[in-house]
Amino acid sequence: MYKISIEELKDKAYNIRRDLIELIYRAGSGHLDTSLSLVEVWLSIVHSDFYSLDAKNGEMKNRDRIFLSEGHACPVQYMINADLGYYPKEELLKGFRKPFSPFGGHTVRNLKYGFENSNGSLSIGVWQAYGNALETANNVFCIAGDGEFQEPTSQGIFSVPLNLKPLGNFTLIINRNRLAQDSEVDLGPIKEVAALYNWQTMIVKGHDFNALGSALQLAVEDKDRPTLMICDTVKGYGGDPNHAGKLGHHGKPPGNDEEHQAYLAGLEAGRRN
Repeated sequence: MYKISIEELKDKAYNIRRDLIELIYRAGSGHLDTSLSLVEVWLSIVHSDFYSLDAKNGEMKNRDRIFLSEGHACPVQYMINADLGYYPKEELLKGFRKPFSPFGGHTVRNLKYGFENSNGSLSIGVWQAYGNALETANNVFCIAGDGEFQEPTSQGIFSVPLNLKPLGNFTLIINRNRLAQDSEVDLGPIKEVAALYNWQTMIVKGHDFNALGSALQLAVEDKDRPTLMICDTVKGYGGDPNHAGKLGHHGKPPGNDEEHQAYLAGLEAGRRN
């Protein structure tokens, strides 16, 4: 299922969250809550036993690919790619959200650093990823937010396998934390709609490495259909419990030392439990 043990993955999740809290607190800017919700999802993909990458050669032809459509969640990609060895973590800590840095508020395509696409406007990454999957036999994953599917341009992706070409190497992962910037999000019957267009569909516990590993294996084993994975997550998971899963904290970093310490205390309490 994975190249490393579940316990090692849990340790990595703890360390990534701790580093994300520090990164965004130091910068005074960044989307911490969304990034925290995707830690297990992202780690599960890149450490799956089928996943092919070379951190020393990000342009490797036969690499598997992750496209980020939920662009404001880029801090989690930045931190996990540093952990994978694409670049030193110190470079990220120094350059995050600084001018002329590869670590901006949204990802800019940079294969050396493991960034497959430039993003910004919601839904763009979904189409970038599907187009890329048409051009490679390798696995292509796209991570999108549930709020993106309030956009008709995002919803249109489900008809593409019938109208263009079905791709068994494409997996669309929706981060269903049920919260947009200022409102709750309800995806409605999106799973059933995708199934009507002959997608393999599943709902997965987005903070459970066992569930994620099994789902990803099913995704890559289906060679005839694209896969929709709806991952149920909690926005702000593993941080300040007074903020997790609640509106009003989108894009807001810890604003002072007290809030910073509350995030760290929540992280430690979660590890003990």
